[in-house]
Amino acid sequence: MNNYGYVQVTMTTMLNRETEDREYAPLEMIKDNYPKYVLTRNDMIQKRNGIIHENIPQFMAAGKLF
Repeated sequence: MNNYGYVQVTMTTMLNRETEDREYAPLEMIKDNYPKYVLTRNDMIQKRNGIIHENIPQFMAAGKLF
């Protein structure tokens, strides 16, 4: 069995609402059930439409996988 997921990597989503929408919109359009991630450098963690938001340094330090 293969594991799949979608990952959007960006420096920040916190500049303004337009930036946040731009980073989340592609993942929100995907209608399957594979996990979707937004990885940022140091933003406050947000919850949005089932998309998992993680900080890159913490994600890597915890040894998490997709």
